[in-house]
Amino acid sequence: MDHTLAWFWRLLWILMLWYLPPREVHGFFPNFWSRTMAFTWGSTTHQDMTEDAILNVTIRLFAEMPPFVKGKRFREEDFKDKTLLADDIFAAFYGPKVSVKRFRGAIAQVANANAAMDFENTTRDDPVLHFDSELIFSSNAWLLQTRKEILQAIRSEQYGIARDKLGQLLHSLQDFYSHSNWVELGNKQIHPDLAQPGHEIKSIAEADIPTCSDCIDWTCEGNLLEDVAAKGLLTTGYYGSQPEKPIGKCSHGGRFDDSRHEEPRGGINKDSSSLFFSPHHYLHQEAAALAQEATKHFLEKLWREIGSKQFMRLLDMSPATGLSFVVDTTGSMGDEINAAKNQAREIIDQRHGTPQEPDFYLLVPFHDPGFGPVHKTSDPEEFWKVFDDIIPLSGGDEPEMCLSALELALQYSPPYSEIFVFTDASAKDAHLKNSVESLSQEKKCKVTFLITEDPSRTRVKRETLAPDRFNLYVDLAHSSGGQIIFTDDKNIRQVAKVIGESSISSVTLFRHQKGNIFSLKGSHRKIKKRATELEVHQFWIDSLVDKVVVTIQGAIQAFEIWDPSGNVQMNKFHSGPLAKIESIGGIYRAFLSSPVHAGNWTLKLHSRGHYSVYIQGQSTLDFLYYFAVPVNGRHPGLFMMDSHPIEGLATYLVVMAMGLNQSESGSVQLQAVNLEGRTGSLAEVKLQEGAKRADLFVAELPANLLTSSNFSIVVHGVDGKGQKLERAAPQAATMVGSLLELSRDTPVFPGRPVSITWKVTNPGSYKKYHLKVNSVPQFPVNISRSRLQLGINQTGTGQISLHVPNATAPGSVITVTLQADLLHPAGEPSFAHIYLLVMPPPPVQILVSPVCEIASTETSCGPSQSLCHSMHWTVVLRVKDEAGIRSVRSEGGAVVPHQADGSAELITYTSDCCSQEAKLLVTNLLGEKYQCQVAAPPSALPGKAAPKPPEIVVKAGLAPPPPKALLWWTLLTVFLAIECLGL
Repeated sequence: MDHTLAWFWRLLWILMLWYLPPREVHGFFPNFWSRTMAFTWGSTTHQDMTEDAILNVTIRLFAEMPPFVKGKRFREEDFKDKTLLADDIFAAFYGPKVSVKRFRGAIAQVANANAAMDFENTTRDDPVLHFDSELIFSSNAWLLQTRKEILQAIRSEQYGIARDKLGQLLHSLQDFYSHSNWVELGNKQIHPDLAQPGHEIKSIAEADIPTCSDCIDWTCEGNLLEDVAAKGLLTTGYYGSQPEKPIGKCSHGGRFDDSRHEEPRGGINKDSSSLFFSPHHYLHQEAAALAQEATKHFLEKLWREIGSKQFMRLLDMSPATGLSFVVDTTGSMGDEINAAKNQAREIIDQRHGTPQEPDFYLLVPFHDPGFGPVHKTSDPEEFWKVFDDIIPLSGGDEPEMCLSALELALQYSPPYSEIFVFTDASAKDAHLKNSVESLSQEKKCKVTFLITEDPSRTRVKRETLAPDRFNLYVDLAHSSGGQIIFTDDKNIRQVAKVIGESSISSVTLFRHQKGNIFSLKGSHRKIKKRATELEVHQFWIDSLVDKVVVTIQGAIQAFEIWDPSGNVQMNKFHSGPLAKIESIGGIYRAFLSSPVHAGNWTLKLHSRGHYSVYIQGQSTLDFLYYFAVPVNGRHPGLFMMDSHPIEGLATYLVVMAMGLNQSESGSVQLQAVNLEGRTGSLAEVKLQEGAKRADLFVAELPANLLTSSNFSIVVHGVDGKGQKLERAAPQAATMVGSLLELSRDTPVFPGRPVSITWKVTNPGSYKKYHLKVNSVPQFPVNISRSRLQLGINQTGTGQISLHVPNATAPGSVITVTLQADLLHPAGEPSFAHIYLLVMPPPPVQILVSPVCEIASTETSCGPSQSLCHSMHWTVVLRVKDEAGIRSVRSEGGAVVPHQADGSAELITYTSDCCSQEAKLLVTNLLGEKYQCQVAAPPSALPGKAAPKPPEIVVKAGLAPPPPKALLWWTLLTVFLAIECLGL
């Protein structure tokens, strides 16, 4: 019965797809969710190939390195014929109880950048990026240019940009094996010249060589012409009508390719194992195996070129996190600066050579009116030299440029970083709060503030300062998952030890705040005025948590900690059966004794005012997440959004779990996710496993989830003994009303103008926006329009123009931020960020521009000008550009068609006879522009007919495609027959 129902639903879905409008997306299916949406569970996706290749190369790298755990050798053969999991690989190399969080995050970033090539508007329809339309030369030129950008980003330690570029390159590289006839030519090895500098791809079918025969079946076995195979010519399929498929050429094929109806019909793609999507589906596994092998080959060559250390940093193959400081350098900050230096020196000395050694060090100083520059390095001694030279500057007034410096730190810190801010002043630049909050949530960075407000210290105040002036820091710490700690200069050194406790394996178990004012002065005043109140908090500690620290601050007179068995310890006993308790000024820190008893713990507080509780532990059981929207069409899947979930868009939460098999009691089972607002639970949704992925889960967010405030994501499950587990994501999330996107498809060079495409989508009711744009560094930047009105399901697009000065250093990064303020209805702004890597200028070519050679001409023009509008002339130009051609446009901006001709391209321009010449603007893949001038050929002689373009001849006996009504019955009959036969 279940089998019959499964086929029934599959049939309904296929019939529904037949009526869906085409969506132009390309390549193997993008990710794990594609198999579920398309019922193609046997297909290999871009995500599968990318992740498996990275894990395979990681195993090879670890096997060549000296053993990290003394006496334990990492062996490649231990993983042979096993399902590869990042958890198992890390545990075998680094030992147990080591976090794989950053590594999983890096792999996901590469895989998602790969999949996004099929979803984003600027990439999904570009044949160059998908090895379509025989543009093999230009596609390989794009691979070579992207390879240069990856290497430049790595040299500049811009690993996040390098991962995005790597994912994009691997997508195109993998597409070659699905979209070309490489497999059909009988090749069992990867192409030796793809993405190889100095290598040239030869034997490409030229424009006048037919490649395919007609095929009216769903399976098109043998439709490649024998002459193509005999000569070993490479070809790829054409898709849709841009560019139009020439006579005799192969189509991509599949339901959503309109070109499959034009002779020769059918197609050659091997994207999936489904005959519905892929005419050469029977070769899918061979193509996927070669694509994965090519991915491994590229990754290994990249590793050998840049070295093991850089390659490990590229993919975050370390259980450590970075160390980021944002430090107020005004004259009153001497004690705080020394405390920060002391902690930095201790971490450098204590973690050297251990798995917790930071991968990078970052320092951003600030005062008023200055902030920056950013000092970032992977060399601890270089960092120390810069930090040790920091001294308090003159001045001592308030407020300061704290958020400007924090924004810089967030832009330059990689994901999952922990950033520590030292200051004793409020923020002068409070208008940046929303932007900073958006960046911290996008990058999943924790921000912890260490604030000294010493009653004995006097600052000069430019204005009357509100008693709640630090509330902004409280909100930012809470939304980012960090802490805010108030102390004084006498205790700052002890309090700063919280930095040394930071770890990528830290998990938040509980946090609560009552009120927002935690300053020591404010707390003491309130203790005298308020009666003591008993506050009771319960928190759960599971069997996979250790090294638990309870931090309590504020107006607390006393507290008690109760374990699940009923044992109790009061704060006056600094050393007891449950914890070691430290009192630092007005701050209590309780370090629970190991092993920590699993179960329900209780904290009883006797408070006289505002206070906060923050409880964290360490655990290998953790998760990463992102929000995604389903994309239908020929290659369905889940498109990861860089933003928060959007009201009105069907949205999924994707959860990547770590440490599921690290429990001594057995495997962990994750069951549901709870969305918790400040006033309680907003919704609970069940988790379902991703297809063939035991560590990947999906939950569909409720359609009625509407909230303008932050909410937390809490994952629930049980351990091997059936005891409950829960993990909360450190950062908060927020539903927003609009989706902002920024895109750029050519490299950035010094001294050249940069154009960025922006897009704002409004799934909800009518909205009015004010658009603003800025860049870091502050370069001249303009937006095409600053006011925007969008109705329901409307989209607005435009351009951002940026001028990059000639003196801009190659390897530097420009961060462009688009901010959309809601004018009506009033609401919180939305943000989008794009990170542009500045490349070295391309070498000066001998020729100013490639030569445009006339390949052929045709005209029907005569001597009479009165009939010139009804007569036309055509010129075909042959252009060879080593960078590859991106687009060709006429002076009026119209797109001019061009097609591949081996390693060159043919540009076909047609005009009526009233205009006798034209200038064509050619743009190559580097963004360089040049002109090709064309002129009408001599007029045809009177009385002679002008040649006609060749006609498409339909062979006798070939029926036209069946009408859709007939297809319904055909499909239904086929599938019912399958059911009856028990197939």
